[in-house]
Amino acid sequence: MSIFNTKDHGWRDSYNPLRGLSMARLVSLLDAGERGQYADLQWFYRYMEMSDAVITSVFQRRRAALLSVDWAIRRVAGDDSDSPLANEQVDLLKHVYDNIENFRDAVGFLVSGVFRGYAHLEKHWDDDGLIRRLEPVEQWFWVRDGMFGDWEYNQSATSGQMQGEEIDPDDFIIFETWALDRILSLLYFRKNLGQRDWDSYLSVFGIPSVFLVGPENATDDQEKQFQTIADEIISDGRGFLPYGTSVEYVSPETGTAPFQNQIEYIDKQLTIAATGGLLTVLTEPGSGTLAGNAHSETFMQIARADAVMLSGLLQRSIDLPLLESFFPGQPVLAYFEFTPVASDQSKQVVKDVVDLSKAGLEVDPSEVAEKTGYTLGESNVHA
Repeated sequence: MSIFNTKDHGWRDSYNPLRGLSMARLVSLLDAGERGQYADLQWFYRYMEMSDAVITSVFQRRRAALLSVDWAIRRVAGDDSDSPLANEQVDLLKHVYDNIENFRDAVGFLVSGVFRGYAHLEKHWDDDGLIRRLEPVEQWFWVRDGMFGDWEYNQSATSGQMQGEEIDPDDFIIFETWALDRILSLLYFRKNLGQRDWDSYLSVFGIPSVFLVGPENATDDQEKQFQTIADEIISDGRGFLPYGTSVEYVSPETGTAPFQNQIEYIDKQLTIAATGGLLTVLTEPGSGTLAGNAHSETFMQIARADAVMLSGLLQRSIDLPLLESFFPGQPVLAYFEFTPVASDQSKQVVKDVVDLSKAGLEVDPSEVAEKTGYTLGESNVHA
């Protein structure tokens, strides 16, 4: 049973870090993160991700793209497929990954590390010494001494905490990268300033001013009466006007409001940052087949990159320790790998293999499997 209680937020459950946010406060949070004090910064990241439509959309699409890929246990390239040791290692790893009860959710949580800079999964073991569950530990519960200090557990997510409980790194899968949210947070703040100014602009200039022109030579008492009538008319937009009264709408010359262009620009920057500079999601307009395919391919490219990165993480954190434990001193002949759907490059590899085969040349199946992600077997079809 884990000693970590990831649900104990304390006062944070009623604290919204977006209230009264200023640039000075944001820079202070980012500086604290550079010192390894993550509680306040990561709590802010969480609210930011939930509060901006573009960030939320990209986060969910990126997570969904990774979760759409399959996984497989592969043999090391060049290994004899009939090797008993390789078969045993493949069977062990398949059993381990098949029996992690929340594997899909755990992988989804690792995607949050792409945005927040890191993610921790705690290994829960069964009686046979195999992993039963990978429990996410939210980012605001962690602290370290500077950018490269050892990870420690900040049980109450206390602000400004410099130290926490020591952990055994072997009990965790620890994913570290540079934080997308650091870039997104500055864009998010600028976007919200623009939106606030736009709202203020519309409250002043969005509704034209209305003036009633009364009859000529009206007395002071009549002007007061007309003012009362005008207030009543303007309040609901209908009513009776005395003879000789006209209505004038005044729209001041204010020039073109820059806020929409600014917000659209920032949204593009948010998308570029969160998709690794893949502009396809911006350049293909509409929702038809062309645009839909382009957008899907963009996120599958991202999923392939994430899959390669996280495959290596799981190999280091799960495969190697388990194989060393169950096969001490033996070579590693099997490994876990995400297997993204075929890309145009994979399809071209298959086409090249077919053309080479027609020309009487053979290609090593292990190389084809490595380049395409396909699991290859012997064909029952003979010429």
